[in-house]
Amino acid sequence: MHRSLIKTALVSVLSLSTVLTIGLHDQDAEAANTQETLSIGKGNLPESRNTRQLARGVTYTDIERGYVSDTRYYTVDVAFLDTKEKADTLIQELKKKGYKAKLHKVENKHPESTDVKEKHIGYVVRTGEFKEEKVANDLADQLKTDGFEKARAIFSEYDGTTMSTGPWKIDVIEIDPDKFQGELTNALAKDKITGRETVSSMADRTQALAGLNGGYFVVGSADGVPGDPAGISVVNGQLVSEAVGERTSLLLSENRAEITDTSTSLQVETESGERAVIDGINRKPGLIRSCGGVEDAETDQPKHDVTCTDQEEIIEYNSYFGDTTPKGDGFEVLLDEEGTIVDTYSERGNSIPANGSVLSATGDRADWLQNHVAAEEKVSITRTVTADGKQVETQPGLDIIGGAPQLLNDGKIDIQAREEGFAWSNDFYYHFAQYRHPRSFAGIKENGNILLITVEGRNPEQSIGVNFFESAQILQSLGAVKGMNLDGGGSSAMVVNEQLVNKPSDTTGERPVSDGILILNK
Repeated sequence: MHRSLIKTALVSVLSLSTVLTIGLHDQDAEAANTQETLSIGKGNLPESRNTRQLARGVTYTDIERGYVSDTRYYTVDVAFLDTKEKADTLIQELKKKGYKAKLHKVENKHPESTDVKEKHIGYVVRTGEFKEEKVANDLADQLKTDGFEKARAIFSEYDGTTMSTGPWKIDVIEIDPDKFQGELTNALAKDKITGRETVSSMADRTQALAGLNGGYFVVGSADGVPGDPAGISVVNGQLVSEAVGERTSLLLSENRAEITDTSTSLQVETESGERAVIDGINRKPGLIRSCGGVEDAETDQPKHDVTCTDQEEIIEYNSYFGDTTPKGDGFEVLLDEEGTIVDTYSERGNSIPANGSVLSATGDRADWLQNHVAAEEKVSITRTVTADGKQVETQPGLDIIGGAPQLLNDGKIDIQAREEGFAWSNDFYYHFAQYRHPRSFAGIKENGNILLITVEGRNPEQSIGVNFFESAQILQSLGAVKGMNLDGGGSSAMVVNEQLVNKPSDTTGERPVSDGILILNK
């Protein structure tokens, strides 16, 4: 039998989901499987689902969809170009050096579903088609030696602007807040801003039933303090990291969830009534990961994976940061929990009290702080968190996890890529939003049920990953009406019953991250 006929037979046998519901209540099984099959990829792909109950009101579903295509290949992307003229010039340069080249036109396939309305995104110049990744890697190295420094080996199915058969490995946790008797919460890695920890480790030390990685964070010291959430973080009612502009975030309280545009505003007021903006919380002064801050260079708008700068800031530190503030020139004041100034310092790098905080200032903000406060005076700090424009009371029990962008709104795919900083260049939009990567994302169904999802990626034989649009399709297929993206790539990790159920894409194994979403049994 020809392979194409085998595939046809396989599709007809497996197109209906296989759902194992041992130990599941009927209602739980129904909640866990809203649509028979997902929408991603080509139509009529084989799909299987295995569902089991983790606790009352909590299910875990393992979904496998699609198959490895006969037409897949490895190739080398030489460069991404904005215009055809630049792409044609590059092709001629390649030909002069003996390389064959082809042009891939990158289109915005779903402009009606995103705030990026341009139909044409750019061009990718490629060379070679190989069955083995090593051959493509060798060619990429050769191209770099010949002066084409951006050359890199890629797998054909990772290009999310083209239709694919997959395969995909998807893990889904669904929580029914009306039935679940435990606690849905978040946790900082090692309970500190300055710590990084795997989701497996977080789940182990908290004895969590399950866990998922959370929001974006600083990776390298050149961009700030490694482990610092790059966006809002509220832990049990305490604001520990400021927002990136008004990005989408996940709010958790009493096992209920909301997905909203979230922002922060911070201010200090002296006894004499003088006021100043507090630029951030628990981060390195002068470095704002993904931008979206106050009067920063080069922009005060969200710009993902870019570090903006500001040499004149006031940063607040509390015990979540660590033992001491970052060292450097500036001025600091030590506050007790009532806001009374206990001590002042003529340079940065001092102890942070267990209760209370430190205000650390640089540049002209250091001069302002030094000239307006004195020991034993009292200052007032206002920390305002808003969700969809309305102020949120930061009370114990409230957790907020940053992410972005929005994927679903009112049941419709509505990806806010440009507004939330993922389309600041055509190149970045193509490689981050349209390309297939491992992803983690969250959704809320109309009945209030919460979905936590990972999709494996960068693994051609098992799972190729998804783009923003396909992430939204998965959420929609599973019944979500609101949805958002979380940190992905090598950060994507899900733990269920002390077992890592997905295969993280980093070659070193599971990546230490800044925070995790945890499901705890009481």
